[in-house]
Amino acid sequence: MRAAETQDQRGRPVRFSGELRQAWREHSGPGLEHPVVPKLIDAGIGPIRGAMPTGMDGAAFMSNLPPEGSYVMDSGLFFENTERNDVPQQSVPYPGFGAAPLDLRIANVGVLSGQQIVVEGILKTEKGTGAVTPTFRWPWGLLSGSAVNANGQTSLIAPTGLDKRARHQRIYRNPIDPITVASSIDERGNPTLAAIADGEHPFFLIYEIPIVHDWFTLTGSFFAQSDQIYLALHLTFPALSELFTLTGTAKAELVGTPTIRVTNTFFDVPFANTQKGRKVLVPDLQWLHGFIASDLAFANQGEVPVPLIRTSGELLAFYSYIRNGASAVIKPGSLSSYRMEYGANRIPRKYEPTQHLLYKNANDYNGLILPEVGYTVLDFEADNPSRDLVFPKGVTELKVVPVIPNSIEVKANSAVHFAEEALFAGR
Repeated sequence: MRAAETQDQRGRPVRFSGELRQAWREHSGPGLEHPVVPKLIDAGIGPIRGAMPTGMDGAAFMSNLPPEGSYVMDSGLFFENTERNDVPQQSVPYPGFGAAPLDLRIANVGVLSGQQIVVEGILKTEKGTGAVTPTFRWPWGLLSGSAVNANGQTSLIAPTGLDKRARHQRIYRNPIDPITVASSIDERGNPTLAAIADGEHPFFLIYEIPIVHDWFTLTGSFFAQSDQIYLALHLTFPALSELFTLTGTAKAELVGTPTIRVTNTFFDVPFANTQKGRKVLVPDLQWLHGFIASDLAFANQGEVPVPLIRTSGELLAFYSYIRNGASAVIKPGSLSSYRMEYGANRIPRKYEPTQHLLYKNANDYNGLILPEVGYTVLDFEADNPSRDLVFPKGVTELKVVPVIPNSIEVKANSAVHFAEEALFAGR
């Protein structure tokens, strides 16, 4: 699913076919001669790399290619000779609220393009003399964090559970969700914050680890079939108080045997016969996909400057929500303004009132992203990636500045949570 390229099928003007043909003509992967390409042009879909600049710097301590001279990089030929594999990995018990982090080894097999994490179990609640009320983190906060580590580097993919769900809603435009099972969610799997009645409540959640940015081109995949790379999945878990507010004698606990199941999606590595002998055949692995999150604590009203992480590459999207205290959020519609600025005085995007940004998000994604959590998204690829992408390392003092009005009481332990999604060089 290419968020930037499918918008024309979702109610937006279709790009001119001449422009699309030229993009496919210049594409390093499948070209105009490929039988699928004319259908994509008719649908108004262009190649992701035809409109996306390459990264400015590589990932430290990370090589995403086989040894020099041992491979041929040809996406079109790779697609014709590989096979997709969706293979279940280990199943482990969900360790419980507030448990120690869990590390799971990722097998060194094929070209790794995706992971899905299933979290399944039963929540038992008793309201007693009080009530069991979920916070904005329920249910997607059952994984408070999940990071893909490559050779010890954790700055590749390290979002929270909520961030992963937010990206899913952005990419797939808030689809109806018949798969997710949990109390206090709507038909799209979004939290509703409704109080939970007494009883046992099953939950079944699937988290998508966004290793690739684009499933058509496999942009962002790892060459996992190498002894030179060590891949691991690092999972962290929330405290009970992060998920629920309990009053009176109310109780909430996990019963039975809640489990975590991981499925890897990888592609077989074929070989190609060349004039220099038999070589490993790989797709275009020049870029890595990054998705990292952080929190900025604050205790004031007015402007709250949030310096962006100066990631090496192109910033695809910036996600954020504002936590007021431990378990509440400040809805973006109540902010005085929201802006992005750099260089001390350059303000390319300013939303005042912030409903302008919410309006754009709702149009881009067929609704707001996790509305009870209060996500806003600055999307730099939704309209025109070649025009709108931002290079954080190439500008100074890049920041986002929400403005909190004096009418809102800022509680202790408040923070702006944000996540940056980017592409950067990986060779």
